[in-house]
This record gives sequence, structure tokens and C-alpha cells, in this order.
Amino acid sequence: MLISCLFILATVAVYAWLPELRNLHGRVLMAYLLSLFVGFTFLATMQILLTINNITVTTCVYFTFVIYYSLLAAFFWLNVMCFDIWWTFSGKRGKSLEKMSLRTRFVAYSLYAFGIPTVLTALLVGLEFSGLPPHPLLPMIRQQGCFIYGTSKLIYLYGPISILCIANMTFFVLTAVKIAQIKKQTSVLKSKDSSTHDQHRNDRQRLLLYIKLLAVMGVSWILEVVSAIYPEAEDIWKFTDAYNVLIGLIIFIIFVCKRKIFRLIKKRIKQKFRRSNNESRELKEIVDKRMRRWQNNSNQRASLETIRTSIGVDSDATVRNTTNV
Repeated sequence: MLISCLFILATVAVYAWLPELRNLHGRVLMAYLLSLFVGFTFLATMQILLTINNITVTTCVYFTFVIYYSLLAAFFWLNVMCFDIWWTFSGKRGKSLEKMSLRTRFVAYSLYAFGIPTVLTALLVGLEFSGLPPHPLLPMIRQQGCFIYGTSKLIYLYGPISILCIANMTFFVLTAVKIAQIKKQTSVLKSKDSSTHDQHRNDRQRLLLYIKLLAVMGVSWILEVVSAIYPEAEDIWKFTDAYNVLIGLIIFIIFVCKRKIFRLIKKRIKQKFRRSNNESRELKEIVDKRMRRWQNNSNQRASLETIRTSIGVDSDATVRNTTNV
């Protein structure tokens, strides 16, 4: 799973490095990937510590809270993507959300995608340390081992994520219906020179990327549920773990291995070299100017010394002549 984390981090690095990708949609994607990265990193670390039997109950509980929060945040950010693409095609551009600046919209999305997982995690922590008698509805992380299991896992993890998955599918279906209506009703989209056509084409491409991402995470989620239903099926667990290792690579291929991204990377590298060459040229010009100035000053000092020497020689000769007379 750590291999998957490396590819996720590489995807974030590419989007953070390219200015053209640091728009609202790129920032939402980076927030999603960073949440997924934290969750996968802590989960992989916890699995390694469990394998070598070198983890305390306290460490296990804290790891569980971080993993729980990170995975929830990742799914909430995925929900933000689905909502945003639906909003883009819904035709509600005159409403309050569209009037917000991109930065304000990202802040609003962050409050939602980070805020609700914070509340749910605080609820999980509060119930875990509430001191109530053991009950199936309580997390009981310290009693059951690392992470949450059984009924508590169904309530606190599978429940919220299942609701989000249903909402995401609903947004995608509504978006697909809206796209079909746009194709039938809007003749301007048929014009290749239309900026509206280009915008909708870009939005459709973004929708396709989100569908691929939702499919990737949906398969992972289904495998997790099946593994939980059949905990004794070792083959299912092995396949699930193998798939989770590939998630980061699949995401990297979907969002980075594209001609557009390669062109942007090539453009960025050229700009870096051009800027470096310009800076070197400017530095060389500054050095040359200072060298010329230093040479001029040296020449001037040499001329003054020559004049002084000449004057000194003449004065000595005059004095000697006067003395002889």
C-alpha cells in the first residue's frame, strides 16, 4: 500500500507544480488525494506494526482515529467532485454558489469535506472514551483490536460512505441526463469555434475523469465490504490488498498520463530553462558592467598616477635647475 501512496503523492506533486492545474478542480483533487494519502499511509504503517507485533493499544487507537478521519474526508471530497460537476451542467450559474469566487467556493467545500468528518470523528472518540458499558453500537476499539469491526464498523464507516456513494451515483445520473439534454437542445455546441463548446467539452472530459475515479474507488469499496462479510476468505483479502496497492498507480495513470499533462510539463520545463538562461544572462551582464566599471576606474587611477608622476618629475627638474643657477 505504501507503493500506492508514492503514486498518489506523485500525482499531487504534478498538480501542485503546474500552475494551469491549480484551479478549483485541481485543488479539490489534491485535497482528495492528500486525504487518501494520509489514510493509506497510516493504514499501511499500522498493518506493518501489527505484522511485527510491535504496536500498543494506545497507538492502535490513535491510528484508528487518523485513518477513520482521513478515509471519511477522502470520500467527502469525492462527493464534492460529484456535486461540483453536477452543478457545472445543471445550468444554475446565476445562483449564489456560482457568484462566489473560486477561492470562496474552495473554502466552502473544505468546510464541508473536512468539517463533517471532524464531527463524526469527534463522535467516535467521545463514544470510545465515554465509559459506557460495552454495547454493539459503541466503537469498542480497545476491546476489539486495531480499527473498528462488526456492527460499529457498519454504523460509523460503512453507513456514511454508503450514503455518499449513493449521492455520487445520483449526481452522475443527473449530470448524464443534463448532458443529453444539452446535446439535443443547444445548437451552439455544434460550433467548433464556440467558446461555449470548448467549455462544455472540457467539462465532459472532467466528468469522464471523475467517473473513472469513482469506478476505481467503488471497486475498492465493494471489495472492502465483501472482505468484511467474509472475513475468513483469505483469497478475497489478498485480492483486496493487491487492488489497494494498485489504486495509486491507477489514479496516477488517469490524472497524469495524458497528452495535455505531458504538454504542460514540457512547457513548464522550457519556462524553467528559459528563466534560468535569462537569469544567467542578466547575471553575466551585471558582472560585465562591474568589470568594465572596475577597469575604467583602474585606467583612471593609472592616468592620474601618470600625471602625478609627470608633474613630480617636472617639479624636481625645475627645483634642480633653480638650485644650479
